[in-house]
Amino acid sequence: MSLSLRQLRAFLAVAEAESFTAAAEQLNLTQSAVSMLVRQLEADLKIPLFTRSGRGAELTEFGASIRPTASRVLSDVGNIADAAADLRSLQRGHLRLAIPQVLGCCWLPEVLGAFREAFPDVEVSVYEAAGDGVTELVEQGDVEIGIGPERPLGGGVVGDVLWHVPMQLVVPAGTDLPSDRAPSARDLRRMLWINYSDEFSGMINRTLLGAPDTPRPQDMRVLGLMSAMAMIGRGTYVTVAPAYAGLFAGVFGVRFLPLEGPASLRRFLYYVRARHDLSPAAEMFLDMARRAGPQGAQREG
Repeated sequence: MSLSLRQLRAFLAVAEAESFTAAAEQLNLTQSAVSMLVRQLEADLKIPLFTRSGRGAELTEFGASIRPTASRVLSDVGNIADAAADLRSLQRGHLRLAIPQVLGCCWLPEVLGAFREAFPDVEVSVYEAAGDGVTELVEQGDVEIGIGPERPLGGGVVGDVLWHVPMQLVVPAGTDLPSDRAPSARDLRRMLWINYSDEFSGMINRTLLGAPDTPRPQDMRVLGLMSAMAMIGRGTYVTVAPAYAGLFAGVFGVRFLPLEGPASLRRFLYYVRARHDLSPAAEMFLDMARRAGPQGAQREG
């Protein structure tokens, strides 16, 4: 049995008008087309729905009994179509986003404010995560998209580049290093470092510090950029951080200095589950994110 919406519409129109001719006018179809649709429905159900006469069409007992159900089916289908239209036009929906703490503080408020102003009926949930935890939230299905520094991928998560973000050397505010040029490789190797991101710190060790295999014993591991900057402001350590984190320079008593070489730019990606079609809300937010990256960021492509 294969009932169609066209058959149900024809059935309800004839039931309402008590006439095939009037129903045809209402549906903007020919009388023969309406009659064919009703006969197909009767054939599928294997029972008559109308008693036909020269005066019109009258519902049979069975036809009258299924009329409310047919009305509900068409109403439900209409609700589905309306819901889809609302979602496409972002009159409803849910944006679920994971983002590292400092990026959330320095960049997210402006772009999310613009998103909320444009789409006030979309629900928004923001999950703050350590850089390495963004992809885990995506993999677990807690969020639909994650945005953060490039990370090794696995577990059914895929990523695509949003921006290339400038990175700078973070030093105590009282240091006598010049602000208009990058420190030399020799100077960098003499410094005491705080490593706050395992993956990126490994690249710094390889490219800046000449320690490709293991972290240097004199350096410190602090998994969190905010805590790292606080410690730098109170001591003699340094690190590398996104330029946008300079918003906190005065808070923690640090300075942001130029950096050269491979560590001076870092790719930031958006992460989603593999083979997952993004919701309209997520698609729109990502489009806004591409066009309004953090301080100094270069768009991919």
